[in-house]
Amino acid sequence: MTPEVAEKVFEVLSGVFGNPSSLYDIGFEAQQIVENARGVVATALGCDRSEIYFTSSGTEANNLAILGAARARKGWGDTVVMTGFEHPSVTATVESLSREGFLIRRVDPSADGNVNVEALSELCGRSTVLCCCMAMNNETGAMPDIMRMARQIKQCNPRTVVHCDLVQGFLKHSFPLRHLDTVSLSAHKVHGPKGTGALYRRRGLNLEQVYFGGGQESGLRSGTENVAGIAGFGSAVELNELTPQTTQHISSLNKKLREGIQSIEGLIINSPTDASPWILNFSMPGMRSETVIRYLAQRGIYVSSGSACHKGEDSPTLTAMGLSQHRIEGAVRVSFEAANTQDDVDQLLGALNDAWKEVVRVRAPGGI
Repeated sequence: MTPEVAEKVFEVLSGVFGNPSSLYDIGFEAQQIVENARGVVATALGCDRSEIYFTSSGTEANNLAILGAARARKGWGDTVVMTGFEHPSVTATVESLSREGFLIRRVDPSADGNVNVEALSELCGRSTVLCCCMAMNNETGAMPDIMRMARQIKQCNPRTVVHCDLVQGFLKHSFPLRHLDTVSLSAHKVHGPKGTGALYRRRGLNLEQVYFGGGQESGLRSGTENVAGIAGFGSAVELNELTPQTTQHISSLNKKLREGIQSIEGLIINSPTDASPWILNFSMPGMRSETVIRYLAQRGIYVSSGSACHKGEDSPTLTAMGLSQHRIEGAVRVSFEAANTQDDVDQLLGALNDAWKEVVRVRAPGGI
């Protein structure tokens, strides 16, 4: 969290203890904080405040959207379509629907990391109740043309719900909501607190209830709202305005890192050439990513091997791309943010060069 957001969270934690659903004055104060944040998030996303529902995470938002949409439409359809590089909170939730009798169909990304949205939309027919496609892949930064895909799906079957996981892309790129029915967000991806998310539900869209309780968040998500977390989410969104200057800065950092990695013989870039500049995924074949991550951490450089939700496991995205086991095991994901500098990239490249020379590698059987 940025200091300003942390200060806002502490202010609410220490001074606003009322329940936003209660009738007394301190409850009304808490409710106003929640509603103010709802308006801020809605404005940034480009929707009405009544279409935003706060959750505990992007994972919960994905679950609410997927289970709610599919179950509400099981009377006329039995098919759910998704890409092969969704976040595990989408993949696992969709796959759970197979136990309820739904047919799951998926389109994997090609070796270059991109998903063929034409193939995805062609899978959607009269019996398709839901299609899931993330806006920006959290491991490679790949960005499918979700607007074209959603438009084609609606032309084929207007009743098919189109769900978009926007957790990684929110406030990094502009994504019009036209033809999208549900969208998931998370505060911690925009310098907000962990444990707070949101779901956009298009006005009038029917979602079957998943949680039961006190009827908070207009009945969609029962449970006392995390007022401090929501306040921090709103504050983070206000402070993280997407500007052309920021985009240009991040693009220059990505370009510098790409060129540096390409100059190190043996390293392979896994992110598509037209991926979001906020993420760069590459492989150091013959090394295990855990070893590289520890090596870099000793120098104060913190990167990851893929989704934090798959710690120690093979990347589901790179696996779906059909990459070799050596490339998958040696994959490293770098995420940028506005405060990063050209010097940060130089330090990373220097450390990668040293790691490539100093760390013992295992020869890949049959090449890379």
